[in-house]
Amino acid sequence: MKKLLFSFFAFTFLLAGCLETTQEITINEDGSGTVVNTNDFSALIGLAKQMGGAGDLEKAGDMAKDTVISMAQGADSIPNLTPEEKEILRKGSLRVNMNIKDEKFLTSLSLPFSKPSDITMISKLSGKAMSEAMKEQMADGSPVGGNNEIPETSSFDDYYKYEFSEGELTRKLDKEKYAGVESDEFLKGMKEASAMGLSMKATYVINLPRPAQKAEGKGVKLSDDKKKVTITADLDDFFADPSKLEYKIKY
Repeated sequence: MKKLLFSFFAFTFLLAGCLETTQEITINEDGSGTVVNTNDFSALIGLAKQMGGAGDLEKAGDMAKDTVISMAQGADSIPNLTPEEKEILRKGSLRVNMNIKDEKFLTSLSLPFSKPSDITMISKLSGKAMSEAMKEQMADGSPVGGNNEIPETSSFDDYYKYEFSEGELTRKLDKEKYAGVESDEFLKGMKEASAMGLSMKATYVINLPRPAQKAEGKGVKLSDDKKKVTITADLDDFFADPSKLEYKIKY
């Protein structure tokens, strides 16, 4: 189970990254909350069959799994984490929902925070946790195939700056860093896969403790009760108009 699971992680990121990702941030009245990063790998199970992974999938048979894994022990196995990052990761959990027969494969990494300024660190921490899992599997040789090397993982979030103050959240494009986005091997791989017909979409959901007074941004949608902000963009948006992922929310 473990080998098959991480093989899919490796294969997915080697090929294109997650087809659909959702980051849901929930902020409590006291400023604490959770960040849940959900990856939907489902569409890649069928693709893996076509790309040489059919044998491993046949061995898995009708495997179905829906389980929650504590990150308490895994935190110490990831190198170069600060004590603060380890403490947050230890409190987190990873849910794996996989059904090979139904071609369903989703993962959700949930991490808590005590203050909104922790959200930036958690975004990077989530990437580290998933990246290390893939590297360990690739070191043992992936049955799905590949050259046992993967580029350093990155995401849209790496190209934005977050600002937090009392009752206000802002995300702005880091224009200086974005100027070098074409040298990002990981995102280049995603872009090439997109050209092959693999659509990739990212959705950001922010649950507020009280109604928003203001929610600005090209891609921002505010719920009727003004307590939920949703931003959706795809890979083309990121490269053509990255401002679609910027926002300013006051609540």
